Amino acid sequence: MSTHSRSASTLSSVFLLTLALQSSGCVPLAVGAASGAAGGAASSVEQKDEGHSPMTYVGSVGASAFYFPAKLLFAAGGALTSGVAYLVTLGDSSPSQSIWTASVDGDYVVTPRMIEGLDDVDFVGG
Repeated sequence: MSTHSRSASTLSSVFLLTLALQSSGCVPLAVGAASGAAGGAASSVEQKDEGHSPMTYVGSVGASAFYFPAKLLFAAGGALTSGVAYLVTLGDSSPSQSIWTASVDGDYVVTPRMIEGLDDVDFVGG
């Protein structure tokens, strides 16, 4: 495969993934998870009384650096698969909803409480 066709193939793959993410609704979910917007106010109030060591925060950020992209790809794949399942079943939302829930729900970042073993890491939603 020539360099030009490889770059065109990569560009088209990126375009299709971007289009799929935008149409699936994952982008606002991912941005909200990354910014901590989902439950940010409630969780900051709850965690004010908790003291975590600095290394727990370092571990949380380090783990999230690997975990977040993996979860995002999993959610994007699940969202895409959910849409295909909806089309293949001619609008039956039951199979697509279970695929969506399993792939898109769950945690997108690793928190200090997860590092300390106080909370579970839920990669698969449900």
